[in-house]
Amino acid sequence: MEVIEKTIACGRDTKFPLYGLGDIHLGVVHCDEDLVKEKVAEIKANPNALWLGMGDYADCITPSDFKRWEGKILAPWMRGNEDNIGPTQVEKVDEILSPIWDKCLGLIEGNHDDSIRKYTHYDFMKELLKKANRKHTVPYGGSSCFVRLNFKRTKFGARDVIIHARHGEGSARTSGARALAVLRMATSTVNAQITLMGHLHGQESPDIPQRLILRNGKIKSFDSIATMTGAWIKAYMQAVPPCYLERWGSPPSVLGCPRIVIEPFQERMTLEKCRRVQTL
Repeated sequence: MEVIEKTIACGRDTKFPLYGLGDIHLGVVHCDEDLVKEKVAEIKANPNALWLGMGDYADCITPSDFKRWEGKILAPWMRGNEDNIGPTQVEKVDEILSPIWDKCLGLIEGNHDDSIRKYTHYDFMKELLKKANRKHTVPYGGSSCFVRLNFKRTKFGARDVIIHARHGEGSARTSGARALAVLRMATSTVNAQITLMGHLHGQESPDIPQRLILRNGKIKSFDSIATMTGAWIKAYMQAVPPCYLERWGSPPSVLGCPRIVIEPFQERMTLEKCRRVQTL
């Protein structure tokens, strides 16, 4: 597990929208690249926006991965690059995310990012981090991480918000199973105000029982939010070869990603689901 720390100056009423951006799967025709670019523009437009990379930024499936490889579903810009999948896809990820590298808290590694390393010895995450860090500091988040956001207000002390995030695992197909997966993560031994989980392509956000804490001699409730972070890959598209979601009978992804609005000195967090209905 990695630890990422960031100190942010703010005012009493400043709001910070936080996005968990992952499961993009760039490189296949099913990826809704326009929707991803729309979200990038939204993040770029807000000076207080923050985002954490949740893994699987590109599809990263190569012919060596014979169980999952399907050349017919490559994005049009991948044609002619079938023998150069890793470098081509990492360039595209950088092209799309480069406007918001300065707002990135860190990049978690997904199973697709790791698979290409295993099958072809191409370290996708290492190359992506090189590009992200050309002008900005973007930490590596491992397969899971703690993020400590230390919000400071002049003469009025500071507030910490702790995030626990991981790409995730498993193959849950129902909403209830996905909600249970993120609930288990949020109520495990890790103690955090915000729990983020990707991989399962949903935006389930189960209620988390409030905890009690002692602060300055007073008992206060310890509020927390847990959510899955959505995805950007479609399924069951007409006149398009099926992606693995359709082949395996999985439900369509919940397109988009949730937004958590943090108001550190109001001690308030608000979860806003931002989902888009898939157009086939």
